[in-house]
Amino acid sequence: MPGLSIWSAHGPSQAIPGLFEPAFYLLAQGSKRLTFADSEHDFHPGMCAVALVGLPFSSRVVEASVDKPYVGLSVRLDAGVISSLLIDMSEPPLRRRDTITIMQAEPLVLDALARLLALLDTPADIAVLAAQFEREFCYRLLQGPMGSQLREMGGYGARFWQIRKAAEWIATHANQPMSIAQLADWVGMSVTSFHRHFKAVTGHAPLAYQRYIRLFHARQQLASGAGNVTSVAFAVGYANASQFSREYKKCFGVPPVNDVLRSA
Repeated sequence: MPGLSIWSAHGPSQAIPGLFEPAFYLLAQGSKRLTFADSEHDFHPGMCAVALVGLPFSSRVVEASVDKPYVGLSVRLDAGVISSLLIDMSEPPLRRRDTITIMQAEPLVLDALARLLALLDTPADIAVLAAQFEREFCYRLLQGPMGSQLREMGGYGARFWQIRKAAEWIATHANQPMSIAQLADWVGMSVTSFHRHFKAVTGHAPLAYQRYIRLFHARQQLASGAGNVTSVAFAVGYANASQFSREYKKCFGVPPVNDVLRSA
């Protein structure tokens, strides 16, 4: 089903870095600890989260076993669906500054999500009914405590969209040189304002965000056997393999060669 991802684990794990994409996340079984910048969050069954922009984070499974594995899922949020729903809804746009919201999932949201997931049992129905059930699911999210945040995704909040546009550009062009001044001008902000708002939204300064994206992509490439340490370092935008190795170890706690060996 497009936009749906499901994960499972049969035991506790070490901290794994990742990028929190604009999506709805739900923990169905087990427990997990998420770390964003300087804040930690413990996830238990029934807890959910919504993020509206790519956020660097690390996570580790805390409780899981063969008999009772960890199970989590995410549903990618479509800005077009959110926008069309807002046109039909009468509530005034509320403002919320949080980039990510974590809370216990509401019954109406879970009920709508269950109908969407049930289509996995009848794959032939997905093409016909998935869009309808996705719309209902997003509508329930908009009705609840997460609704004020999701309105940002539907077009409210100029500053948020400027930062999201910049973050998406960095993620897509992370291996290229970046001019903060040019990027700020491209999204229509002063350099000072751009720095301040970018860190408020993502938890990282623009250059630190680019560095994390580069290292995140590098780890994916190393784990898949796409190249050796030097070739991957150059591929993600580093001009110096030694600097790449230092920053990789600082970010992930292990030198890049460890992930090459792990994938062998």
